[in-house]
Amino acid sequence: MRTILIILIYVMWGQSHLMAQEKSFEGNFFKSAYQQQVSEGKSITVECSNYGYFKSNSGWKDGKYYLLINDVLPGTIVKIELQSTQRLIYAKVLGPLTPAKENEGLMLRLSAASLASLGIKDNNERIVLTWNK
Repeated sequence: MRTILIILIYVMWGQSHLMAQEKSFEGNFFKSAYQQQVSEGKSITVECSNYGYFKSNSGWKDGKYYLLINDVLPGTIVKIELQSTQRLIYAKVLGPLTPAKENEGLMLRLSAASLASLGIKDNNERIVLTWNK
């Protein structure tokens, strides 16, 4: 009886611990870095509906989302909000878009995991980007 109780407690603790881990990163891995940047400069907000995506292994399990965008310093944390649902994530700028035919007309590229976290299924949905210069 005692062994069953110990196993039951262990299993229940393990499940609740895993749930807490899963919920802890929901787009917020870079949130504290973003909040620090907010206090250091002028905030810029831009609406965008012309974006693409790139494949990445990051973000699916760890909540680390990334983007490629011109005219924003690499390492900058950008708050990205889907206007229709007000879901948001924080993503780190890796660098600019490369000058290539597939990037023509795009403002940015988001990692595939960031699109999934925001619930974006169609790249025509309007997003709002906010960062500090």
